[in-house]
Order: sequence, then C-alpha cells, then structure tokens
Amino acid sequence: MSKITGSCHCGSVNWEFYLPITTVLQCHCSMCRKLHGSDYSTYVVVPKEQFLLSKGQDSITSYQATEASHKNFCSKCGSPTHLVNGKHFPDDLVLPLGIVENYIDELAPQIQVYTSEKARWSHIHDDVPVFS
Repeated sequence: MSKITGSCHCGSVNWEFYLPITTVLQCHCSMCRKLHGSDYSTYVVVPKEQFLLSKGQDSITSYQATEASHKNFCSKCGSPTHLVNGKHFPDDLVLPLGIVENYIDELAPQIQVYTSEKARWSHIHDDVPVFS
C-alpha cells in the first residue's frame, strides 16, 4: 500500500492516508467554489479508516457548511485540511488535492461533478468522465 502525505501551508497540520482511494473528483458546484476560493475544486476522497491526522489536531478549526457537511482548515494559515461530505461520501473524508505532498498517477481526477454549475470560463476536461 502506498502512503500519501499532505499538510497545510504553514506545516501545523499534517495527515496521511493509504491507497486505494474512493475517487478523485473535480467539483464545479457553487458551494465548493466558495469554500475553496477557486473556479472548481479537486478532491481526493479517502475512506475514513485509511486517514490519519498525524499532527495539528489543536490547530484545526471547523466550519459547518450544511447539516451534513463541514470543512476543516488550519487556524494559523487558513489552508483547507479535510472535509466531511455526509451527503455524497458519508464513509469518507474529502481532501483538497492541492495539499497533497506526493502526487502519483492514482491521484489523477477520475470524475467531474456539478458541471452544469461550472464557471462560464471553466472548461470541462475531455479525458475526465462527467458524472453530473
């Protein structure tokens, strides 16, 4: 099993997980765009039992985005660290791909979702299947 590591920008929060993952998705929904501060978000979806927060639990702040979902971020630098999406992935954690330390081929996007909500200038990647 390959170990993948990640951290926030300032290094106060570190985590790791092991393959296999559930999926890697690019989300174009308006909520993810606002929460991530970008025209779309790319996330690695990891089974909860494969995730370990190895440093910085005391530096994590949580924002309840919906009844079923919340975003965790570093209280020092503001980097998103992991999210809970209870609606679509109740048994997984959702990790922003941008905070992964060691990119590997298994972390390439596998699906695109909420493409009907995409920003007008954002292009759909032809090589990544559209789920919704």
